[in-house]
Amino acid sequence: MKRIISILLVCLLALSAIACSSKTATTEKKEEAPAPAKKNTYTMLTGSSGAQYFTFGTAMANEINNKSSKINVTALTSNGVSEVLNMVQSNEADFGFITYDTGYMAATAQREYEGKAKYDNIRVLMLGHTGVKTIVVWDSSDFKTIGDLKNAKIAIANGTSPRALDSAAYGAWGIEIPKDVMTMGYGEMPQAMKDGVIDVVNAHGPNPSSYILELQSAGKIRVLGQTEETLKTILDAHPEWVRATIPANTYEGQTEDVLSFANFSAIICRPDIPDEDVREFLDIVFAMDLTTLYPYGDSWGYNNQNYPRALANEDVFPFHPAAKAWLTEKGLIK
Repeated sequence: MKRIISILLVCLLALSAIACSSKTATTEKKEEAPAPAKKNTYTMLTGSSGAQYFTFGTAMANEINNKSSKINVTALTSNGVSEVLNMVQSNEADFGFITYDTGYMAATAQREYEGKAKYDNIRVLMLGHTGVKTIVVWDSSDFKTIGDLKNAKIAIANGTSPRALDSAAYGAWGIEIPKDVMTMGYGEMPQAMKDGVIDVVNAHGPNPSSYILELQSAGKIRVLGQTEETLKTILDAHPEWVRATIPANTYEGQTEDVLSFANFSAIICRPDIPDEDVREFLDIVFAMDLTTLYPYGDSWGYNNQNYPRALANEDVFPFHPAAKAWLTEKGLIK
């Protein structure tokens, strides 16, 4: 009997050892399973809540986070282009929406950045929609050209960039914008023109503009443009801007193309963002249909014609190397 009990104890011990061994092996196998790849996380500064850059940036970040296994992007609001440039320059942000001309000024220490160190930690990632300088008067007025506006009552939008755009638009015709010129929002100008407070709307943005269309409800308008000569004067002095045309019939009664110039939007990033993450960002964003957000959303994609102009400034305001290579592969940079 004792012998049988001993045999049974030995068997039980053996079975227990096998079970423990099996459990240990299972545990070890689970522990050896590879962990999910960790995404690199970035911040992207947009604009104020509800504004264009905020809308585009939030949509881009959501799409990237849903589609990418490599990167995660958090879209944040900002207090404007200057803050975006400052925070990317100081490594406090990774990506950001800007107007290209202001970025160019920061990179070359001009205009509002004169006397400061050049911003050398910003790189162009991609370009966006174009804002066209659009000058509108009543069709019944005596203002036939921009040169006729020398003594007109005008207003410009507040800020360094709007003043620069208007100064160039008028300056090519020998007209100087007064230092004490009235300032008001673009959306306020049509009502001010209806009320006779000003004679001209100095608009800026994609066309057709909603507030210019609204102005037409009060009477016929005339869109004033540049000549080839005045436009050359402007663009020779401002490599940060591009030639633009307001096509005929953009506005009622506008039977011919109107020649003008424009600045354009961009997304910048730091130069130390890894190449593979830059390419991932561009792969996903360029596959988006942003026209669902705005009619000109396709400018944040393959329909953008401004890359050659930005590339010409590569020596002072460069692209991220991986972005330049990607854009070249896609035919946007030749």
